[in-house]
Amino acid sequence: MPSATTSDFQHHRFMERVFHAVDWTMYSDIFIALYLVKPNLDDSASGTEVSTNLTNYARQAVTVGSSFWDVNDLEYSNHNEITFGQPSATWGTIVGAGLFNQATAGDLIYYAPLTTSKSVSAGDGAPKILANQLRITRATC
Repeated sequence: MPSATTSDFQHHRFMERVFHAVDWTMYSDIFIALYLVKPNLDDSASGTEVSTNLTNYARQAVTVGSSFWDVNDLEYSNHNEITFGQPSATWGTIVGAGLFNQATAGDLIYYAPLTTSKSVSAGDGAPKILANQLRITRATC
């Protein structure tokens, strides 16, 4: 999975903190969502998340903290595997993952496209993001 890109929401939070000293409450969990159509980084309704309607899909919560996230220089990655429910209906073709601050709705924090799209059908095994495959890095030139 290529490195994730910061959403407009998260970028504005960082900038407000740095330049205006605006404090904000840190997340206790981050929720991983799977996308069929890539969302815009402004979190507009352009993206399509997998449907929760009778499919056994739900965003997966990961704890904020060093026990879940590995750090290697400027890159953070998931220390543990992230496993979704076993599909009870066809989910479609997954093109990426979004990181949110809530289990439903909420604000998009990062978006990470898949290197290769993955089709998920009813009866398939539970989709997984393997350890160290969800990467968040600082953009460099």
